[in-house]
Amino acid sequence: ADMALSGTVRIGAPDGFGSTFLASRFAGLARSYPGLELQLIAMPRLLSLSKREADVAITLAPPKEGKVVARKLCDYRLGLYASQDYLEAMPTITAAEDLFGHRIVGYIDDLIFTPELDYLDEVAKGLRAHIQSSSVLAQMNAVAAGAGIGVIHHFMAVDEPRLVPVLPESVSITRSFWLLVHADLKDVARVRAVVDFIVRESKASRALLMGELAAAGGARLAAAG
Repeated sequence: ADMALSGTVRIGAPDGFGSTFLASRFAGLARSYPGLELQLIAMPRLLSLSKREADVAITLAPPKEGKVVARKLCDYRLGLYASQDYLEAMPTITAAEDLFGHRIVGYIDDLIFTPELDYLDEVAKGLRAHIQSSSVLAQMNAVAAGAGIGVIHHFMAVDEPRLVPVLPESVSITRSFWLLVHADLKDVARVRAVVDFIVRESKASRALLMGELAAAGGARLAAAG
């Protein structure tokens, strides 16, 4: 590692990926480059690289225009989750149609900033959220506390023991993360170091991001039960 790297690198990312995946891996990046100042904007909105709101951005779709270098970072999966208490208190769910008789937790319709976040129609046409938040972290905390059923990233759910998979055999949503860098910054050493780190960590965590660890954990729970 180049210990001499210094300066600030600002990373923009969706709140789930930024707050859970990236933030929990910053220790390694900070140890490798102690002279770097890292800034993480983990918010459910699109950041403009051209306006220099961020040096590096993780998005859910490739850019449509602009002076940006983009690469696909990784695929990831999401599934339905609820708390055990909620499932025990409510009618049994055997198919996606049964969800219309349940409380659903999801995004605020008019604040969905990219169509890739519009999950519910993919689960069951016409399904709507009764408890809504612009933050997937808030949604996950509400679901874990028994508020209802929500679509949660598997890489987030794996660390929340209160979450139980719902219809894991029939409902699986796959999305992609893209990594964007302003063309003027792609060869700047400190930016390149951060990009390489994010790419490396994402590749090493493929099983986590694709929900394979969550599936293994669920199988162990089922066997134990």
